[in-house]
Amino acid sequence: MFNKNQTYEQHDNEKISFYRSSIDNLNSKDQLNSDINVDVCVIGGGLTGISSALNLSKKGYSVVLCEARQIGWGASGRNGGQLGIGMRKDQFTIEKKLGINHAKELWNLGLESVDEVKNLIKEHNINCHIVNGVMSTACFAKDIDEYKYEIEHMSKNYNFEGYKFYNKDEIREEIDSKMYLAGMLNSGSYHLNPLKLTIGLAKVSKQNNVKIYENTPVEKIHEIGDKVKIITNKGVIKANKVVVACNGYLDSLLGSKKNKFIPINNYIIATEPLGEKKAKEIIKNNYAVSDTRFIIDYYRFSEDWRMIFGGGETFTSNFVKNSKSFVTKRMLKVFPQLQNVKIDYSWGGTLAITVNRLPHFGTLMNNKLSYAFGYSGHGLALSVLAGKLISENINGNTERFKFFSDINHMSIPFGSLFRRPVYSSAILYYKIRDYLNS
Repeated sequence: MFNKNQTYEQHDNEKISFYRSSIDNLNSKDQLNSDINVDVCVIGGGLTGISSALNLSKKGYSVVLCEARQIGWGASGRNGGQLGIGMRKDQFTIEKKLGINHAKELWNLGLESVDEVKNLIKEHNINCHIVNGVMSTACFAKDIDEYKYEIEHMSKNYNFEGYKFYNKDEIREEIDSKMYLAGMLNSGSYHLNPLKLTIGLAKVSKQNNVKIYENTPVEKIHEIGDKVKIITNKGVIKANKVVVACNGYLDSLLGSKKNKFIPINNYIIATEPLGEKKAKEIIKNNYAVSDTRFIIDYYRFSEDWRMIFGGGETFTSNFVKNSKSFVTKRMLKVFPQLQNVKIDYSWGGTLAITVNRLPHFGTLMNNKLSYAFGYSGHGLALSVLAGKLISENINGNTERFKFFSDINHMSIPFGSLFRRPVYSSAILYYKIRDYLNS
């Protein structure tokens, strides 16, 4: 039996985010008013859960989805909106850890993840303002050679020609900041409004007869014979299969699996609209951007030309009280010319970081329970793919799911007692290292 705490309550000290202001909530009218039996119960109303539900419903399963609050309440509706190919780690690091063949399979899945999102957007006419191009920006001298090596390595070993190097003058032309020594454009990646994507896919799921129970937190999961019993605050669901898709909000719902990741809180602000002309003076070609520091800054312009700027992390169970000031200080170091720009929105979200920065997939309860978490800040595309792979695995096609489930993941020593302090100590080390290298 697994029990759940209530991580989602940490958002209650916030005002509305830009993403929430940009679209109406799903406001599903489905209600769990009595005990029910279904083929599959999905827990979590983010992209992993919604993608799982959508793909399973397309295969003919009866599916219900339980979300503790509203669809997209967690990181799927709070992130920086960068739809990136690949994994959180570069390919040559993955090759060293897993071998070239496994690394190539993951690369292909990473490419597929972005294509899957693009295809869903096109097929269902989801207006989430997708824009091509994500730029990595170099903060340290060593990054220049690493960019060049990565471009050559990916061309030679993966036939990937989607990277382009920018020297110091060229990156200064692209991004109006004095912070960067070089840049590397990834033309295979995109950026978009993640909550519009999430709610759009939820609407498609409902059209495919998925019942979506919002404000229905799951409290316990039992294995009972050949069934799984899911206890919520509204009623009991008996299912043949269950999918747990809570990522950084997992708490104890999978028991000791919570020690496979560290929950961290990340913060974002949105300025007032700057207008297209001023925005393109700052980021010439409207790319999304992330830098090379351990605690990265990442930013892009929204569909109405607001600067969406994310950065800074905390590791406590509560959010910082003034995330606006917390992130604005970081933004002004990159763009001091925004000193007098009004900040209209600030918010935070919790993500799951694994030790090796690769997603953790698996099954429990004699394969009746499937899970995926730990995207490590690179989950917008991978979470949609995860739902597709989970549906394949439940349907009996296990091969592609196993490319992730076969990855060995280290547990955080001493479990819940030390996982936050351990990560905090690591962060201090990397902050010092970033400072010394700058």
